[in-house]
Amino acid sequence: MFDLRSLEHSTIIYEPAEKKPDGDKGSTPPARMSPTRAQQTLTPAPPLLRLATSPHDSHLLATFAADSNIIRILDVRQPGQALLELRGHAAALNAVEWSPSRRGMLASGADDSLVLVWDLLHSQNGAVIAGEPNVNNGAPLPPAAPQGQGQQAANVSLKGPASSWNCDYEVANLSWAPQSMLTGQGGEWVGVAGGRGVWGVKV
Repeated sequence: MFDLRSLEHSTIIYEPAEKKPDGDKGSTPPARMSPTRAQQTLTPAPPLLRLATSPHDSHLLATFAADSNIIRILDVRQPGQALLELRGHAAALNAVEWSPSRRGMLASGADDSLVLVWDLLHSQNGAVIAGEPNVNNGAPLPPAAPQGQGQQAANVSLKGPASSWNCDYEVANLSWAPQSMLTGQGGEWVGVAGGRGVWGVKV
């Protein structure tokens, strides 16, 4: 995070987990290894592809990494770890965007041809995905509290989607419709781009 008034300084809000050796993704590196050898055998963590700021809670960010199916919610007041993990997609994510009109709601699209809508403030998460109900922890968004960096993985809450829509193609991008005559008639709409088409999906 940068402050435009003082660009010489920045704050690291979130860093992916520790790097692992190339050959064996599940094992730890040997106890004795030269620094040069370590740099050659450790692969960098995947880059974060998107970063979306909530229009209602400016301290909340949504992001995902390359080839990842997990959305991570970050709180800039609590740097160093993810506040919440959103799990429901079965393939790599391509888009995530917060609702401009409903606090704590966002939509995501991925290569599994699904658009998932997430409600962070309420516990409902009964979306049916590929014919099966999604079973996950539906705990509400936890309050920000200082945490030690060593507790990173253990303290991240999980949440499933509130609703879903199946596209005919892999979802490349999506966008919530702004307030208009369309949304004034009831419901909210998400524009979804996939293949050679664009769909308007009523939430």
